[in-house]
Order: sequence, then structure tokens, then C-alpha cells
Amino acid sequence: MSVFLKEKKFLVPWRTYIVPIRVLKPHEEVCRDYVLKLYDEIVEDKVLKKPLLVENRYCIVLDGHHRYAVLKMLGARVAPIFLVDYDSSLIEVYSWREDWNVTKKLVISAGLTGNKLPYKTSRHILKDLVIPDVNIPLERLTGNHK
Repeated sequence: MSVFLKEKKFLVPWRTYIVPIRVLKPHEEVCRDYVLKLYDEIVEDKVLKKPLLVENRYCIVLDGHHRYAVLKMLGARVAPIFLVDYDSSLIEVYSWREDWNVTKKLVISAGLTGNKLPYKTSRHILKDLVIPDVNIPLERLTGNHK
């Protein structure tokens, strides 16, 4: 199954896309201090270097929650994503926390219900896959062309 955007486009996994930020669903809380630090870095660089890692059924953000938060702070209309087939054995999920047993089902549930997992709970591992850098100028994401 692939993401079907309101714009009537099907997206297939294992590729990078630019999508409306409103379709993305975070599943995890963020550390505000780190968001502010990352905000300063991204604004100074004037580019977003890495896409968000997003699953293909519901547009749940798997990795990149702090970048997502920075994009929201900047008023971005769109975000670069690397779309993955979350059912694939190429993607595994673990927990950074010893007291949590994180599963793909738990991640999906958190993203769909809005009951986000605590900061740094899920850890996604992609086997034999490197997510390409995107290096997209911020003005392309915010629509604020000078």
C-alpha cells in the first residue's frame, strides 16, 4: 500500500519526496532544548540536509522528529521525506530505553492517536539502506523566496 495524498498522487516507498507538512504524523515527543539548538543550526545553514524518515501507509514520522519540529517553527509548508515500506524486514524498531518494548504496531498507534511516545523511545534501523541527503534550501520549504 502507498501513501495517497489529497493531491491525488500515489507515492511508492524507497524514494525521497517533498510532501505537504500537514500530512505528517509524529509518533514521539521532542526535547525542546535540542529543537532550539537544531533550529539555530538549520537557520544558519539555510538548508535542510536530511529528509524525515516516514512510513508509507499513514505518513507517520519514524525518524526526524526534531527536524519536523524545526520545520513547523519555520512555518514550512512542505517537508522532504524518505518514504519506507514499514512492513519490510529491512526496517527494524528497537527502544533506546531499557524499560520499553517498542514495536511497529506501537509506533503506528502513537502516530495515529496522537498519544506520542516519550522523547528518544523508538530507534529505527534500516538494513542495507542509506538515506540520501537532500540539502534543500529553507526558502523552498517555507515558500519565502527572496
